[in-house]
Amino acid sequence: MNIPELITRKFLFASDQPIQAPLYEIAIAQNGVFKRARRREMTAVIELSSFAVRIEELAIEKARVELKKKIPARIFAEILNHSRNSTDAANFTENLYAVYWDEQIEKYFWKEISGTRSFGSTIARDDDAAYQNALLEIHTHPPGCREFSNQDDCDESGKFRLFGILVDIHGEKPAIRLRVGIYDSFWEIPIELVSDALPENLTDLVKQEREQFAKTCKNLRNEVNEFVLIGEYYATENLTYIENL
Repeated sequence: MNIPELITRKFLFASDQPIQAPLYEIAIAQNGVFKRARRREMTAVIELSSFAVRIEELAIEKARVELKKKIPARIFAEILNHSRNSTDAANFTENLYAVYWDEQIEKYFWKEISGTRSFGSTIARDDDAAYQNALLEIHTHPPGCREFSNQDDCDESGKFRLFGILVDIHGEKPAIRLRVGIYDSFWEIPIELVSDALPENLTDLVKQEREQFAKTCKNLRNEVNEFVLIGEYYATENLTYIENL
């Protein structure tokens, strides 16, 4: 019997080279090393490292997440409303949800799948079909806890799916953070990559941070340009002085 390799390693010679490994593959591309995986509902590529010097003989790859069909924004709104109603601000406990694709009906559904709940943790009912088939696993975090925790990293390793946290659910500005996980490798993504619209009343933390970073980089570039222009000015003065000697 010919048993296929669960994990493969390859050179990427074409940008449309298909993903064939049952679990995931490591692809060496022109511009870096990438982890690639696919399942019925999703294809995902995470950049593991980038090359300072490109390998021109290979194809270019890029980090990406592509869904068979994007998740309706109403799903995120419904989960937020349910999480608010399932616990109060004074006695907060985390809650866990699964978003899954029904192949027969061709629609997304969500389900609350918490087995046990406390202020800082929640454990899934791992025998629940919704959990087993989840495309997105999303849980609430205590107020102010806006990052995935070390425990989240541990719990979410060994899976290929989307992960999310909902933060400050009882506040004026509840927020969401999403990432894709490919068997122990994670990449944070803006919600617009996987949702058909931006959910109302939810701040996308990843998008917000990227916009702030881009603004900071732009300001730094402007400062560098001003410095260069001043340097050019003084250099011109010096050059004129030398020529007049």
